[in-house]
Amino acid sequence: MAQQPTDQRKGFLHNLKWMFILWCVGFGATVLLTLPFHFLVEAMMKK
Repeated sequence: MAQQPTDQRKGFLHNLKWMFILWCVGFGATVLLTLPFHFLVEAMMKK
């Protein structure tokens, strides 16, 4: 029974790590998808 809290903590840290990685991937994908549109709108505004 003494091992259970450390196992739960390791599981929580593992989940937190994957949540952070997936958040970073999602943020990066969002930036890469919106960047071309941002430049396109900027180019249209300069015309």
